[in-house]
Amino acid sequence: MVDDLLKRHTLAGKSRSEVIALLGQPGTTDYFQDYDLVYWLGPERGLMSIDSEWLIIRLDAQGRVSEHQLVTD
Repeated sequence: MVDDLLKRHTLAGKSRSEVIALLGQPGTTDYFQDYDLVYWLGPERGLMSIDSEWLIIRLDAQGRVSEHQLVTD
């Protein structure tokens, strides 16, 4: 589902409010504290789902998305 979302919607350059309007409020977590918006997506995809999958987003000085990644912990 997240792959389809990222194909249909470019996050780069979007403001914090635009990202939240698209994805909803991010949850709170102690993981990935160097990032501005962190979304828990659920257990990682695949046969051995022992980790969680996350969408992490960094904003630049103007409050626009400068980086985003899908990662596992």
